[in-house]
Amino acid sequence: MLQVLKQWQTRYSYFWDHLNVLRAGILGANDGIISVSGIVLGAVGADLSNTTLLISGISGMVAGACSMAGGEYVSVSAQRDVQLQKLQLQAVADHQVIDLTQTKIQKRDVLNPLHAAGMSMVSFMFGALIPLLAISLSSPSWRLINTVLAMMIALSLNATVSAGHAAVPVRKVILRNILVGVATALITYVMGTLLGGQV
Repeated sequence: MLQVLKQWQTRYSYFWDHLNVLRAGILGANDGIISVSGIVLGAVGADLSNTTLLISGISGMVAGACSMAGGEYVSVSAQRDVQLQKLQLQAVADHQVIDLTQTKIQKRDVLNPLHAAGMSMVSFMFGALIPLLAISLSSPSWRLINTVLAMMIALSLNATVSAGHAAVPVRKVILRNILVGVATALITYVMGTLLGGQV
């Protein structure tokens, strides 16, 4: 049993600990929280029905998750191509003297675009569920306030995780995250109110 665990750790630890996957997860969750909050709050501003609001939110969640996953796959695939090219150059230069100032790329360190894409998609959907649940479970008179509060709490938690791994001041990251979220919510709500009044 211990040998199996050791083999599993050797094979997959680079995936789980890879900063690229962590980055994709944090970015995906953040984008899911902010973008879907903006969508549903814009619908609230336009005074749309609960059914229309929910459909808009779910559509935004699915479309955003697919878009994030596709973007991560393309981006990381490009990085992977560069790494594979460097691996080939290293293989050619193995019989030559290697410059000790250069860091060699190991085969196990090559990025996997599917890992980043999968993490981005899943984290986006989890992030998007927070404003969706907040607005779906709230009464019409409270759905605006509850959704904004849920968004701010979720962004604070995500910022805390991000700051912890980056070893930067937590308050600064939280404030920056909340400001971006509130600005997005305000813009979409105002746009929804203006457009809704013209219908």
